[in-house]
Amino acid sequence: MADERKDKKRQRQYEELNEYRDLLEAPTQFEEGFTRKTVIGVFFIAFIMTPGQLYLSLVTGLGIGDAAQWVTVILFLEIAKRSFTTLRRQEIFLLTYVASQLIVRAQTQTFQDLIFRQYFVGSQEAAQFGLTQKLVNLQYMGMGWYSPPPDSPAIIARTFFHSDWILPIGLLVIGIIVSKVTWFTSGYVLFRLVSDREQLPFPTAPQAALGAMALAEESGSEEQSWKWPCFTIGGAIGLVFGLIYVAVPALTEAFAGTKVVILPNPFADLTPVLGRFLGGTPIAIPFTLSPIFIGLLAPFWGIMGAFAAVVSFIVISPMLHHYGMMPRWVPGMDAVQTQITAGVDFWSPFAMGVTLALALISFVQVFRSGKERAQDKDHEEKHGQDHDTCRHRDCQSQSQVRGYCLKHLNRGDFPLWICVTLFFVGAAYPIILAKTLFPVLITTGMLLLIMIMAFVYAPLMSFVSARLDGLVGRNIAIPHLHEATVFLTGYRGVEIWFVPLAGSDFGGNAEIFRVIELTGMNFRSLLKAELIMVPIVLGASLLYWSFLWRLAPIPSDAYPYVQTFWPAQAFASAVKYSATQYSLTYRAGEEIDERVLGDGEFVWNPANLQDKSLYYWRMRVTDELDVRNPELRKYGPWTTSGYFYTDFTGSGGTRAPPVSEPNITDPDQLREGLPLAQRVWPTDGDVVSDPDPHMRASIPAEWEGRADIVFELDTDPSYLGDFFQGSADRPMFFKIYWEDLDYTGDGRDDDLDGLIDEEYLNQKDDDGDGAIDEDIHHPLKGRKWPIMAFGLGFAIMLYTVLSFFGMPMFFVWGYIGGVAQVGVATFFNLFTEFIGALIARRYFWKKYGKQEWRRYAMVLAVGYGVGLALVGMFCAAILMIRKAVSATVF
Repeated sequence: MADERKDKKRQRQYEELNEYRDLLEAPTQFEEGFTRKTVIGVFFIAFIMTPGQLYLSLVTGLGIGDAAQWVTVILFLEIAKRSFTTLRRQEIFLLTYVASQLIVRAQTQTFQDLIFRQYFVGSQEAAQFGLTQKLVNLQYMGMGWYSPPPDSPAIIARTFFHSDWILPIGLLVIGIIVSKVTWFTSGYVLFRLVSDREQLPFPTAPQAALGAMALAEESGSEEQSWKWPCFTIGGAIGLVFGLIYVAVPALTEAFAGTKVVILPNPFADLTPVLGRFLGGTPIAIPFTLSPIFIGLLAPFWGIMGAFAAVVSFIVISPMLHHYGMMPRWVPGMDAVQTQITAGVDFWSPFAMGVTLALALISFVQVFRSGKERAQDKDHEEKHGQDHDTCRHRDCQSQSQVRGYCLKHLNRGDFPLWICVTLFFVGAAYPIILAKTLFPVLITTGMLLLIMIMAFVYAPLMSFVSARLDGLVGRNIAIPHLHEATVFLTGYRGVEIWFVPLAGSDFGGNAEIFRVIELTGMNFRSLLKAELIMVPIVLGASLLYWSFLWRLAPIPSDAYPYVQTFWPAQAFASAVKYSATQYSLTYRAGEEIDERVLGDGEFVWNPANLQDKSLYYWRMRVTDELDVRNPELRKYGPWTTSGYFYTDFTGSGGTRAPPVSEPNITDPDQLREGLPLAQRVWPTDGDVVSDPDPHMRASIPAEWEGRADIVFELDTDPSYLGDFFQGSADRPMFFKIYWEDLDYTGDGRDDDLDGLIDEEYLNQKDDDGDGAIDEDIHHPLKGRKWPIMAFGLGFAIMLYTVLSFFGMPMFFVWGYIGGVAQVGVATFFNLFTEFIGALIARRYFWKKYGKQEWRRYAMVLAVGYGVGLALVGMFCAAILMIRKAVSATVF
């Protein structure tokens, strides 16, 4: 009885997984998919479809990836019919694969990345965190390899055809080629291990294969089925919606000079209005229909889990704001600003805890599901379902895959030793590149660490991740592994972020080979397609991104979607890169330079000074050591500014004279009776040869333990420049995930009511004295690690409870994915995805049946995407032609 209940619970948990898993069986014969039609399709997609996708992504954030596949497939199907020939399903699959990959790579993996880099370097976010010049200074042999500076002629003219782009573009091209090698070889080797050897089912692969072959049986047949009417209905919906959502705003702006917006793009922002009731909660309603179609065909319980994350976010955020857990949020902020502040104050560390739990749960599922799979395999062997020899009548070799040897399976397999060798060669490239770009940074110890991560950790972790994908359709993701490795090195500077410290996870690459196997296509067809796609996508991407960039700056009013969301991405990048821009202060009793500091002695170690520069530095003293927030302490007056020069190579040269500016102390922060700190080293005019110098100062020995020194340094005598460093500064990354002292109390009764730090920062009168936020504190004293621990415990408890009651696994993954999306653009789409899922379950499942509706919804969604994409491509073509003509000078 207990075993029966256990089996029923397991069946309920994995019901949806099994439904997707059983959609398609692998064939026993494989055919070539790469033909002349594929080559023609590559050129058609690269030069006809790509510009519409690029323009649509900049304007609306929407894509035509699926649409590009099906427009191409339909076009080739119709040509085949009129040529009295057919398209095999292997050819159709490869056309869809080529279409989707070309679109994705042209948009996100090539020159768009370079455009974002130049935007980020010149952005307010980079300047705010003091990163602009540091990113510009990433050079090799005098040439910048990250991005040209904002004042470069290449940036001013908005062109890639300039010498300043030679190194960034060259490294981009080489990186793409190497990444394709590692992607292909790792995916194939892992597929052979987890699919062929362990025979794991890959439950999400059949859906992907069926989706790619949705119209395959139509080739060469005049018989009409439900697919074409369904596709036509979806296309009509996409055309009508595209005219309203995309065409009207684009064409009215182009021809009338004024943009007419019928539906808000990308969403209707209700946060400034509803913020007074739902503090700290971003509320935005997207009006695009795309998420609804996703909800119509996606796993229902996955959507429910994601929506549960949205509901919990909406319910909990106002409570967190009320109790002072979101001090950065203020009424009037829009949705994107609220997302950023809510993430910084609470949801980012919570999401990290949840994703850490996901990694632990993934390991548990690997072992548990692996054990269950082994039991199933033993059962098959006992019942004679296992074949020891090849089924081919003329072969006596041992069977390797579903009863056949690789030779007679005719799958186009590759020698494993060649794939393994090429993988390790590709994995070595980032290490060689890092040693070339950063010869001083990459020490012997760090080089050993990188090699262990690349050649030991990455293969093992990829194997575990591929096994989980093969078992339940999910990959293991250890959050912020690269960031943790960076901090463990102890290096301070921007350069460390471009060193491949954390090995990549290639586990997800195995599934594409399982999808190819299910379609019956020869593996060598994929290799041929990849070889022809790489140069074509690079050429098309360079051509069209150059043209779009020349038409208008990216981002700008001409491209509203990226203008809305790129600042948030720039902020996230700035937080990351600035996390290693911190200094260290050593005090009495600590050893530095093989000497223990005495009473009253201080050593400040700033990070990554610039060569050939004039620096100013100053200090002040405080005795309010019990006040945790340095900004709220009272200090003695600033010392006069000292100055020194930097020369790391000993090349000498002319040195600029110092500029004298008075150091003014804020009267509200001034505290009388404190000693004045004394500068010990460097003295005025000294030349410093170390980018991380140990700067020395002192106070009278009798003040030891009662006072502390705060240092400041900058190339600007007013201490407002890009290279400012302060000993009290802490990187934003640490503030988000470990401790944020910006909104902690000062330990004083600021409102003279007899209470100390009794208010939360929440725009409310918590103590009823008529004043708002006059004497604040943080409920966790600024600590963020308890939030992370809470997220970890919450996710594990949720998984345990849901598993105990037999809830679907998709619900757990959906909830965790929803939490992880807090702070990103797609978070708002979860509202409308929920609507689509409810419509499917409450109406379409009952009318057509669950499995049948999934087939309908897939084709319907494809038709919608095609219709919308056609409108986008039409608008892109019109605007490109109009702007190109208007820019011509006669």
